[in-house]
Formats: sequence, structure tokens, C-alpha cells
Amino acid sequence: MRKLMLLIVLAALAAWRLWPLPTAVIPAGTALPEAQAPAGLRFALIKTGEATTLEAMVVADGGLFRPTQIGHIAVLVEHPQGRFLFDAGLGTQVDQQFGEEMSFWAKPIFAFRHVNPAINQLQAAGIEAPPRIFLSHAHWDHASALGDFPQAEIWLPTAERETTKHGHPPAFLPSQLNRADTRWHPFSFDGPAYAGFAASLDLFGDGSAVLLPQPGHTAGSTGLLLSLADGRRYFFVGDTVWNHLGIDRPAAKFSVSSLIVDADREATWQAVLKIRALRDANPGLIIVPAHDSSVHDQLGYFPQFVGGAP
Repeated sequence: MRKLMLLIVLAALAAWRLWPLPTAVIPAGTALPEAQAPAGLRFALIKTGEATTLEAMVVADGGLFRPTQIGHIAVLVEHPQGRFLFDAGLGTQVDQQFGEEMSFWAKPIFAFRHVNPAINQLQAAGIEAPPRIFLSHAHWDHASALGDFPQAEIWLPTAERETTKHGHPPAFLPSQLNRADTRWHPFSFDGPAYAGFAASLDLFGDGSAVLLPQPGHTAGSTGLLLSLADGRRYFFVGDTVWNHLGIDRPAAKFSVSSLIVDADREATWQAVLKIRALRDANPGLIIVPAHDSSVHDQLGYFPQFVGGAP
């Protein structure tokens, strides 16, 4: 089965080379507003699993035979006013969730290895579970660990919460999203327009941690902009792109992958262009896709933190 799927994927990749890429009309970018980031703000990438695939599977004009590493992360953010996770990564029940609910044809495509759930890593380090989890979106590999944090409030846009109620494999796994004990906290972006985005949500009122709407991949896909006290700024963009090449070139996801995972392909492409425009206008901005191990490796992994001590 795995060899057959590989042959099908390679044939689809070859066929895609005959189709034109979407036109990249990059809009004018906007300078980011200043932030009053506290000295204690820091973050850490918690690596909860990994996989290997072909570059051409994650970006439309990627190498047909060039392997690339996929990471599954949760982002631990520590601010003097509170701590939270951005995404939850692969959890303690992911093998059961994936084995029982994932579409059979999708299992070879989305296979993973070396699972090390965030809750286990936090407990080993003597760190209490954060009281809030913000989801970039509710796909299975971002929501798998929600059950590991039963006391946490799960924040996501109202549009994303409505989507989860009717979600199905391979993108959504019902067992992750229909737990009776999940403390859902749907929210609206009630803050002002921000650097080209239609609205925003400033989590601490100091501009250091700002949620930004980027619908397309899912109805409520959300990005997190973190601004550290030393001036470094990071934009965690979820799955709007899977690899930094999607922003650098820019380029859409491989068409078959996009058909499977992107709710609105055109809106996703426009979100890619908006992110590229933002980076062009702010050259020091670091774009962090949720699954790009080449970017994650440069930042390091928990228990290593980026930013100041709390």
C-alpha cells in the first residue's frame, strides 16, 4: 500500500509540473506597530513528533526527489502576565486517534514518528500545564493533545469552533474535538486592523503577543505575532504555508495536498502573499510555519527558550 501511494503521489507531482503556478501579485506591506514587550517574554518550541516527505509535497515547485523534514510542534509562551500554548501538537493518544479515525488512504501520507507529547516534556521539566491553549487551527495534528490538558481553556475563533462541530477526516478527527470535558473558548477578533490584517486580538495589551486572522487553510486559521524585548519578532503562521519556501518564492502548496487540506485555496494563497508582503516591509521578521523543521531547528527546542528569563 505504501509503495502504491508513493507511485500515485509521484505521478501527481509530475503532472503538476505541467500546470502553471498561481500568479504572485505581492501587495504592498505595512510596517509593524511598535510593541512594549516585557523583559520576561520568551517562547520555546516543543517538538512532539516528526516525519519525512518530499519537498514537492509541501510546496508546489519543490524538488521532486528532495526530502524535507516535517516537525509537529507546540509553542510554549511565557509572559509575566500569563503562560499559554500556541497549538498542542501530537498528544498521548495520537496513535489511537490516528489508527482508528484517519482515512485509510491518508495514513501513508500523514504518517509520523518519534512522538513525545508536550505534557510529558512539561512534566519532566517540572512545569505546570499552561491554563490556555490557542489553536492556529483545529486540524488533527494541532489538536491531538487537547485531551492532555483537561484544565486548559481552548481558545479559537468562533468560525473555527463552528467548523470543528462538523469536521471529518482526514483534516479533523472527531475524538479530539467532541470531548465533553473540553473547555472551549470561542473568541472574536475585536481589536483594530493591524499591519494589513483586518482585525487583531492583543492578548496582554502591550503588543507583545497579537493574534491575527488568516482564514483560508481553515475558516478560522490564526497567526501569532510575538515581539521580544530585544526587538526580535516572530510570526507563527500555522499551516498557511508548510515550508519557508512558500513565503520565499512565493509558492502555493502542492495542488493535491492543498485540495486535501485547504478549505479555500484562493484565500490561502492570498494569505501567503499577505505574509510575504509583511515580511518584505519588516525584513527582520522571522516567519515560523508550523511544520518546517529547517526553521524550527534554527530556533532550538524545549527546554531551550528564545527570549528573556521570566
